[in-house]
Amino acid sequence: MSLKTLANKVKKEQKEMDKPFAEKFTAAIDNFLVNPPGEGRPNRLAFRPSSYYKCVRQTYYFLKGVTSKNKRFPRSQRILAVGTALHEWVQTEVLMKMAEMPDSPIKLVPKEELPSFGKGGIEFIAEHQAPPMEVKFLDTRFTKKFPISAMVDGSLTMMNKDFLFEFKTINPTDFEMLIEPLTDHIKQGAIYALSTGVRSVMFLYLCKGTQEWKPYLITYTDEQLDWVVTRIQTTEQFVLEDILPPKEISNQCKWCGYKNICDKELKEPEKNS
Repeated sequence: MSLKTLANKVKKEQKEMDKPFAEKFTAAIDNFLVNPPGEGRPNRLAFRPSSYYKCVRQTYYFLKGVTSKNKRFPRSQRILAVGTALHEWVQTEVLMKMAEMPDSPIKLVPKEELPSFGKGGIEFIAEHQAPPMEVKFLDTRFTKKFPISAMVDGSLTMMNKDFLFEFKTINPTDFEMLIEPLTDHIKQGAIYALSTGVRSVMFLYLCKGTQEWKPYLITYTDEQLDWVVTRIQTTEQFVLEDILPPKEISNQCKWCGYKNICDKELKEPEKNS
């Protein structure tokens, strides 16, 4: 160990010792959040609703099985946990209990009644750890090797209209500016609509600061669903042919778990030119 490394280690330990007791309490909790017990489940190599529309190169690395260097941050883990808890509340304590009431205007649509249920190439998975109303599926109809793996928050019907349900939590500032679903969420909904055959998706946004909410119903067009198919098929072709796709510049690049390998790939052509 170099003197500099040793000095930094001692400095870090001293800083930790000087923390007030209350700060040590929250630090212990945060350490647990970023280092949970047990091993995480391996990710299935598949197209995921939350990322298929983002950087093609990012998806390429994921489908190639390249290990992501994503770092866990305590605040991010807290945000994720609170969002999950609110999801389960609106599903199990609100919608599922409403659906049991004979006079409820909102009912659950069983997965067996979805348009794509029973069709070849798509499997609806009954056993999962999420609330029972969630619809989980694996769709192989649009790709050669890598399926669509997804889970939508629910499938509902009201006033003779069937629609998928997606619940989102959002901070107060973004909530005030919200006049339609976020672009990323619309693209997520498109892949749900494509696979299930239900064209309409109800996005329900809950403000984490005020607990107000805003609903938006989106009905997808053929053009939007065709875009999804083109996107995943084009990305898959890069992977199958082992061709590195072009980098898509984004303000999210600095947070990408593949940033190091991506930057290295960008520098290699410069050396060879």
